[in-house]
Amino acid sequence: MISKPWQPRDNTDGGAKIDMRKLILSNITTPSVLDCFAGEGKIWTQCYKDMPYVGLDRKAISDGRTVLNIDNIKYLRSADLTRFNVFDLDAYGSPWHQFMIVLKRRKLKADERVAIFLTDGLSILTRLGNLPTGMKKYVGIPAKMRVPCLSRHMDYIRALVVVNAVREAGAGIERALITRNSRGNMVYMGLLIKKT
Repeated sequence: MISKPWQPRDNTDGGAKIDMRKLILSNITTPSVLDCFAGEGKIWTQCYKDMPYVGLDRKAISDGRTVLNIDNIKYLRSADLTRFNVFDLDAYGSPWHQFMIVLKRRKLKADERVAIFLTDGLSILTRLGNLPTGMKKYVGIPAKMRVPCLSRHMDYIRALVVVNAVREAGAGIERALITRNSRGNMVYMGLLIKKT
């Protein structure tokens, strides 16, 4: 089940994300990372530099990392995901479409653990009464329906989506860490999931 909000040692945004990753990664024996939003490489430098790593980004990056210049949704839908057991979905907006694809396509073996990191910035969209369609099915909202004031219930909605989507994938949540940035508009989640 989702735990109460976790507080990192360092309250800066980057510190929270790095601390969370290190805590969850300590439960993965031989991490192999797929970073779906490779970006500037700050998290790679702090967390993934000494691990097998593939980054995905729409812009070309040449800083020593293996980064493919590709849309992450196309990659997630077509590539063999079994070689990865860490999925970093550090999106500026919504990571939920990618999250659903990973859960659907990355089948877990018995006793295998997979880490998934999400950065959710849906606060503006939900203030306008909308939610990504893929999330709506897990909370019982019809696909075309807009619901006023969804932003007031996002902690509950996120928890419900995560629990139900992971369960649907035949897995369970072994550990969950959740915090938000200092402005309160981004939520950081670290999940350790295991086949049930």
